[in-house]
Formats: sequence, C-alpha cells, structure tokens
Amino acid sequence: MRRLLTGLILLTTALTATAQQKDTTNIGFDATKRAFVKRYKHPDAVPFDSLWKNNVYISILGGMDKMIPRGDADFNIGPVGGIAVGWQFAPSHSLRTTLLAGNFSRKIDNETLTRIGLQTDYLLNVTSFISGYNPGRIFEFSTLAGLGYQCSSFAGTTKHIGELHLGMQLKLHPTSHVDFYIEPRFTILTDGIDHSFQKNWHKYDMTYGAVVGMNYRFKAWKPFGKIRTLEGDKFMDNTFISIAAGGQFQASRLTNEIGLTKSIGPHFSLSVGKWLIPALGLRLSGFRSDDTWHKKEIVATDDNPGEEFYEMSTYTGGRLEGMLDATYFFNGHQLHPRFSANILAGGELGYIKKENGYHPAKGGYTGFTGGVQLKYRFADEISLFIEPRTTFASYSLKTSEKEQGRNVAKKYTDNLFNINIGIEIQRANEENRMARSLNREVFTPSFFVSGGIGFSTPIQVKRYALKRYFDYQAIITAGRIFTPLSSLRLGIDFGPFSVDLKEGEAKYNMPSGSLDYMLNLTNLMMGYDPERKYDVQLFAGIVASMRLKQENSFFIGGEAGLQASYQVSRRFKVFLEPKIRIYGKELLMQNNVQGKDIMMSLHTGTCFSF
Repeated sequence: MRRLLTGLILLTTALTATAQQKDTTNIGFDATKRAFVKRYKHPDAVPFDSLWKNNVYISILGGMDKMIPRGDADFNIGPVGGIAVGWQFAPSHSLRTTLLAGNFSRKIDNETLTRIGLQTDYLLNVTSFISGYNPGRIFEFSTLAGLGYQCSSFAGTTKHIGELHLGMQLKLHPTSHVDFYIEPRFTILTDGIDHSFQKNWHKYDMTYGAVVGMNYRFKAWKPFGKIRTLEGDKFMDNTFISIAAGGQFQASRLTNEIGLTKSIGPHFSLSVGKWLIPALGLRLSGFRSDDTWHKKEIVATDDNPGEEFYEMSTYTGGRLEGMLDATYFFNGHQLHPRFSANILAGGELGYIKKENGYHPAKGGYTGFTGGVQLKYRFADEISLFIEPRTTFASYSLKTSEKEQGRNVAKKYTDNLFNINIGIEIQRANEENRMARSLNREVFTPSFFVSGGIGFSTPIQVKRYALKRYFDYQAIITAGRIFTPLSSLRLGIDFGPFSVDLKEGEAKYNMPSGSLDYMLNLTNLMMGYDPERKYDVQLFAGIVASMRLKQENSFFIGGEAGLQASYQVSRRFKVFLEPKIRIYGKELLMQNNVQGKDIMMSLHTGTCFSF
C-alpha cells in the first residue's frame, strides 16, 4: 500500500511538472489574436507622429467650376483657385482651411460674376484607414466634406452665401515633401450666388467641378513602391528654370488671307518646373504673345473717311502643363541624357486683347495647350531646346445683337501656333552644390563694362502696312557684381526706329538710359564656379527714353531680358542679349488704340571685368 501511494505521488508530481513546462513554453500565444493582427496591421503601416508641427501642410490649388443654371442665370464654366492650410490630427483624419476666389461669365452678355470665399474641410484618408498609416505611399484616396462662406459680386450688387460641399481626393506622392492631387467636388449653396430672382429662402444653387493642387509638407516622407524615384528629398531638388522666345500665328481664314509669314508676332515665356519622377514633370509658365489676325476695312461715309489697317491680338497669362519624357523609355532609363524629347500638355488662363475696329475683344480666356520640346544638354545642367506648340484659347465677345435688352455675347476660339527657342538651367544635385559652395570663399566683387550692337523693332497693335521695321541700336553699360547672384548696371543706348502711321512711315531717333538688376541664374541653380564657361543672367529694370524729332517727347518704361554669355578668358566674355521694353501710350502712335507700346531688341557684344 505504501509503495502504491508513493508511486501515485511521483506520477502526479511528474505530470504537474510537465504541464508547467508546457505552459511556460507557450505562454502568451493566442492564434485568434495573431490572425487579427495580420488582418488589421498592414506591413507598410508605421507609427503616427503626434507632434502637430510635423503634420501641418500648405497647399495651392486651381481648377474650374460649373454653376447649374436656374432661370435665365446661365453661366459659362469659370476658373477657381486658392491657398490652403491643413493639419492631419490622426492617422486617417485631417482638417483643412481654404481661401478661394473665382468668377463666372454670364452666357448671354458676358457679364462677370466674381466670388471669394472661405472653406473648412474634413478629409478621411480611406487608404490609411484600410491599410494603416504611412504618408510615404505613392497613391492615396480620401473623401472630403466641408462647410464654407462665399461673397458673390455681380452687376453692382453683393450677396453673402453659405455652402456645403462634398468630394474626393486622388493624391500622388512622388517626392519627399510634395504631394499632387486632383479633387472633384459638388457644392450646394444657399440661394443667391447667381443673383437670379429669389422667391424662397430654401431654394438652393449648385456647382460642380474639379481642382488640381499641390501640398507641401513640412516633414519629409520618402515615397515607396514600384515607381522609381529621383535623388534628393528637398523641394528645390530636380527643379529647373527656362526662358524661351519665338513667333506665333493664328490658324484661321482671316490670317490665311493676310499671309502666314506676315501674320507672325512675338512670343516670350519664363518657366519654372520640377521633375517628379524620372519621366514625368510639371512646368508653370508666364507668357506674352502677339500676332496680326485681321485686315480691317472701314467704308467711307460723309462724316468719316474710309480706312484700311491691320489689327493685332495680344495674349498674356500663365500655363500649367505636364511633361512626359518620351525618350526615357528608349534610352536605357537615363536620368540626364544629352538629348530628350518631352511631350507637353496642360491648360492656360490669361487675358486677351484683340483689336476689332471700335469694339475690341478684351477680358479673360481659358485654353488648352500642348506641344513637343526637343532638348539638347550641352554643358553640365544647361540645355538648349526648340519647342513648337498649339493652344486653343476660348473667350466671349459681345455682338450688336440684343436679347432682353442686353448685347448678346458669342463664344469664340482662337487656334494659336507658336515655335520657340529657349535655354533651360536645371538645379545641380546636392553633392555638386556643396562642392561649389566652397568657391564662395574665393569670390571677390568686381566692376564691369560692356558694349554691344544689334537691332530693335516696335510692336504695334494697329498697323497700316504689313511691314516690320528693324533698325540698328548700339548700347554701352557699366556695373558692379556684388555677390555671385546679384549685379547692378547702368546702360545708355541709341538708335533710330520707324513706326507705321496712317499718314505713312515715320522715323525717329531715340536715346535711352536704363538701370537694371541682374540675377545670375546659373549660380542660383548650380552653385558658384569661377571656372564655368557658360553663364545665364535674368535682368529687369527701369528705362527713360527721349524721342527726337520736331517735338521731343520723354517716356518712362520698364524692361526685362536675358543675357547668355561665354567666358573667353578670365576677364573677357561675349554675350547675346534679347530684351523687351514696355512704355505707356503714344510712343509709337499719337492716336494709338488701347494698349501699351512695346519695343523688342537683340544685341550681341563683349564684356570686360576688373
């Protein structure tokens, strides 16, 4: 009996020890919990940074809106734009405040409705909600809802409107600090934004549209995914500046009657851009262009003599376009090839001034633009390019027809074509910039003198003969280089110029004095290098001119241009300098039509520094 009890005690002790050992080995294991962890915690998810300043971002946005018509208040599609500040206060939740402005033009008479407003939005990041927080994702999808206030001004009256808007946001994250997004949305507004008849307070107005925007985040998050990204995580990395000039003409029956070459006018543009991924970039450009579009014939009457003259169109505005490097897919995915071909497509917003007898067309226009840029990189980050493009510019023009007591407006589209030659400077990578930053220690301020010879030509908005006048112009300058980026110069130039008046050609002599600030774009984008051979500088300043003839006249204006130079020796360089001057009225024609007088010039010369 004793032996049996002893055996049972030993067996119980052994089983207990084994059970304790097994419990210790598997302690904390729960298959259900493990399944839920894998189900809800995405492999890409990261901890949320709760520090508020790391979750703040600023935005710029622009797009188009359409107001759903009620009664006779039918408006064209109108532009809208704004700036915003956002705060992501949780992994999937954000708040955003937007200051926006826009306008609509009424279809029947082209009268403009102007609006400005303030919006507050709540954004739910659906991608983060489902897959976990990680702002480094290439693509994200969010929904948004918000409230807002708008002040609407039309025909001398003002209305105050409340709004509710809903939408979605599709976001692309190609660089460390910057997101790009498209945001379609639908808005319900309290009655009155269209200034139509109002019968009930509970009547609602509605708009729909979309905006394209850019977020700049103060905390950098490197993108991840299958898309190849560029080097550099700062906003200025992979950016570029370009300047182009060329000619423009319209494709219409009227310009065909004039003759293609005789209708061509000048085109200028200044652009800034950024490559987002190796083959895709964005470019924002400001531009001005002109062309001769029409021969006007005014029949003689008893009170007024007959008249024949040629009229010009002018276009001033900005364009935002995407750039696709088509050669990237065929040259072994080179990031900085010698030759590249970029396909361009985007939109324009601008101001049109189109002479049309006594009823000129003037006002805002919207347009679609596209083209091809053929580019050759000849030195470090400096490239030359040729860029043909086409633009469809849509605008409204009042006619003599009347409806409901108002002049009826009709919609027109100008088909514009231009070809430009330009120069582009791309920002150097961080390694080269840091190496060149040491060169600032050897920089010393210096003086310089220069001289050049070239030609100038006036740009007239109304001409009586299809002839352009090119006259010589000589210039001398003196200045000082203060820093690797900044210089000041004084200039004196002299030359004749000819204008086309109703009475015939008139010739004048004109001396001018100018004061310019010069910004060295090469040093700005690439860093200072005293051994660099090629240099590009952008300049702008004021000019005072004296028109000499029987009655001398004095004119004040502004000028801007570009100087591209090549360093021949340590002290000498040669340069090419296109320039544009804008004066007030009556320099070129005493009885000129509405607009500003413009002079173009091109000089070549040499510069000596000491």
